[in-house]
Amino acid sequence: MEAVRHKMASMKRGVGYCENTDCEDYAKGVFLLNHGDTFYCPRCRELGKVEKERGFYTGNTDIFKEVRVEYNFDPINGVYREIGIVRDESLWGRNNVYTLQSPLIKTEKRALKVAEAILANLNRYRGLLNGDDIPRTTEIILSFDDPFDEFALKLQQLSKEWEASGLREQIG
Repeated sequence: MEAVRHKMASMKRGVGYCENTDCEDYAKGVFLLNHGDTFYCPRCRELGKVEKERGFYTGNTDIFKEVRVEYNFDPINGVYREIGIVRDESLWGRNNVYTLQSPLIKTEKRALKVAEAILANLNRYRGLLNGDDIPRTTEIILSFDDPFDEFALKLQQLSKEWEASGLREQIG
């Protein structure tokens, strides 16, 4: 089961920005999925910069009390202009705080919705977060054509998520 913790499926998302002030697409974002660190503007073909979506947390427990989503990225100054925060006030004591920085989120409404979903997933699937992974609600596709090790890891992850979900008690 421990191997599952270190091998969660993740999609790296980000936005590429043109840094050429003479270009019509200067500071306009281009969505990137599973992309490297290099971005060339599709219009002027000059090297731009990539701002990747990333997450991190503070604390050393499996319970999260707060999720912060930094959003409304300013590509000219390289800063996130706003923060949306969701807290679970029913939790007492010291608990972890998770922060997501996303250039894909532009509005407070969306930031709070994402923060709420992340908080629910973090506390529902405790122990599955690894380093800078971003918790997502994604489906896992099992294929008998996958190599055995990969198939076994996916099956273990599904098993752990099923146990944590409480569905087992509803069936039995």
